[in-house]
Amino acid sequence: MIFIKGKHIVEKDYHFLDPVGQSDMCATCSTGCKTSCSRKLAKEVGNEVSYIIDEPEKKQNSISRLYDVIITDVDSIPCDLRNQKLQYDEDGKRIDGEIVTPWNMDWIYDVISDYLSKDEHFSGTKSVKLNNPEEEDQIIVCDVVSYVQKR
Repeated sequence: MIFIKGKHIVEKDYHFLDPVGQSDMCATCSTGCKTSCSRKLAKEVGNEVSYIIDEPEKKQNSISRLYDVIITDVDSIPCDLRNQKLQYDEDGKRIDGEIVTPWNMDWIYDVISDYLSKDEHFSGTKSVKLNNPEEEDQIIVCDVVSYVQKR
């Protein structure tokens, strides 16, 4: 068997089928590889001429589950966060979006990330309430939209 750019070239009188291992055929083989090949007489499968079998192309599609988190309501927080949107990956890592607030509220990123790292809903929208761990009365209500993206 001759390998050229991902193709098996099947010579006249041979056909790519079952491995036959090293044998006397290797001694007279024109390729000079001297390793196992998969040659059988083409006549055994009804072919009289050479032909080429393409190697199957390996397509790698990456499918990722992503989350869009939209803040829909707040309680005991003195600023309006409604309609602010963040995007997270399936591991709960923020990949897009930034909360706009007059002061630091990083706890929001942390509680969302923690929730998503444990979430298992595959698609659709789920409404969740999340609390500030340091001040339990501070609550954000979010729509968590889970979806799959093919890349």
